[in-house]
Amino acid sequence: MTAYIVSYDLSQPGQNYEKVLQTIKSHSSWARLGGSAYIVISNESAVEIRDKILRELDTNDKLYVGVVEAPAAWYGMGDEVSDWLKKNL
Repeated sequence: MTAYIVSYDLSQPGQNYEKVLQTIKSHSSWARLGGSAYIVISNESAVEIRDKILRELDTNDKLYVGVVEAPAAWYGMGDEVSDWLKKNL
């Protein structure tokens, strides 16, 4: 299992992007870092995760998927997310 950061920028306001969130949250474990940034735990590769999410995006949207591993540092995430990060990284 690998931890990946998933960050996206959806260009069209007012569109329903529930499928994007459903795809991100479909991984074995996930945490929202804030805004449109998540960390997911998955057996899939970054390319596989990207391709699954890409099906739900428009051509002018942006998406980044990359490996996250310890050591890592953060600030202002709150106890729930901080505990998740400590446990999963």
